[in-house]
Amino acid sequence: MSVDSPGLSPQLEAEQAVLGACLLAPAQLDSLRAWLEPRHFLRPAHGQFFAVLLAQLDEVPLPVTGDERRDWALRAMASGARTIPGFSASYGQSLISACPTAAHAAAYGRMVLETAVRRALEQHAHRLLAAAESGSVRTTVDLTVALHTVIDQLTGAWGTIDVRSTKPLPEPTAAVALLSGRAADAARDDERMLLPSLVESPARISEIASWLTGGDFLAPEHRAVYQALTALAHRGEPVDELTTLWEVQRRGALADGTTTVEEVRSLMGPGMPGDPGYWAERVLRVSLLRASATSAGIVRVLALDASVSAGTLLGDSLRALEPADRLQQRHRAALGTPASDRRGPVVLGTRRQAATRTAGAADRSAPAPVEPAPPRR
Repeated sequence: MSVDSPGLSPQLEAEQAVLGACLLAPAQLDSLRAWLEPRHFLRPAHGQFFAVLLAQLDEVPLPVTGDERRDWALRAMASGARTIPGFSASYGQSLISACPTAAHAAAYGRMVLETAVRRALEQHAHRLLAAAESGSVRTTVDLTVALHTVIDQLTGAWGTIDVRSTKPLPEPTAAVALLSGRAADAARDDERMLLPSLVESPARISEIASWLTGGDFLAPEHRAVYQALTALAHRGEPVDELTTLWEVQRRGALADGTTTVEEVRSLMGPGMPGDPGYWAERVLRVSLLRASATSAGIVRVLALDASVSAGTLLGDSLRALEPADRLQQRHRAALGTPASDRRGPVVLGTRRQAATRTAGAADRSAPAPVEPAPPRR
């Protein structure tokens, strides 16, 4: 390892700086440990050495004099050299050299944590996107819960979250393939099966409409017919081919070109016999996958934008997940399963020891740091 590696990223510079600051002024570790963890470091050896420092903090009293601080740092570097592959005492000295100001450990640690927030959200959103595009509803639901859990944990470490933003969310990347051609055709087929089955069983329309909305339909013409059917059922009016066509016309779907008289009549024709709830649930499943893929794509775009602060990123990620959350809640209602017991996120400084509460404050109670001498040969 070398501090002078070409092209060293700001993330790795921050990791080196916070470790160097802890070697020079180890009293700062006591506040850092409340919110900065070894897993937040990008380079594994850096995370392992931070764990060494935390372990030594529990085992060895904090130094007071300059000689004690020097011995404390040399002991930590020797432990790192024994237990961490590729780590050496000379690299420990390089960490010290890489620290601009020893008293700024909290600020450097906050840089490490902010990058960890970005990295964790991007990785979890990538997994969620892959699950949604694969068509696995169970995995998609599980990974959505996992992403919420990560946001909760990172918010607890960061200490604050911006939930007041009204800035429009970005569009998901072009790489988000919401439905392949074959999957889209299959989804439209399910919609075509549902509509005539509802005409055959109008008493089921109100029940299904409690968890299936027009926005769940992929084809605009199918959406228009479904909205007409639910409007008729809501008003308690008769449901048949003619009343549906009239309602479609009254709602403007013929005038604006969304559908035609011929399309409506063909959708009202004889369909495959069966329970409309079965076809409706299939339509909802596809809508859930589309919404989850879109939400995951937006979170990835946010996480890859280094100009977005951690608090804003966490808040905007929750906003991006809201459509997917609503779809999954309606899917649970369709299946008659209870809602998950996931806790809400930590908000606006409910944790006393967190990055945003300590990042700007130097440890003024610690003695002036003394740079350890090079190890004797």
